[in-house]
Amino acid sequence: MSGRRQRNWRNKIALERMQILFNQAESEFSKHPERSDRYVKLTRKISSRYQLPLPDYWRGRFCKNCNKFLKVGVNLRVRLSKDKRISYKCLECGNSWKDYYNKKD
Repeated sequence: MSGRRQRNWRNKIALERMQILFNQAESEFSKHPERSDRYVKLTRKISSRYQLPLPDYWRGRFCKNCNKFLKVGVNLRVRLSKDKRISYKCLECGNSWKDYYNKKD
């Protein structure tokens, strides 16, 4: 098996595992938040080991500072400003970050 095919095969399996772990983290958050935090840590470990970037729709689902799974209203505060910015604040560690959004007229 060539190196490229082997990498594609590994990457595909790694992405599937990351998908499963994030789905488990989301479903377990209400009952066992510590489990969902562990799933996030495992997902980030897989991502770094196989040098795969996390897809955009997962990037805002955890705190990059404390590795906690985030859910709006529970441990994440989201604010919209008039200058087309979204402010996020992790209520677990206090880390905050901003992102841009586009208004649709």
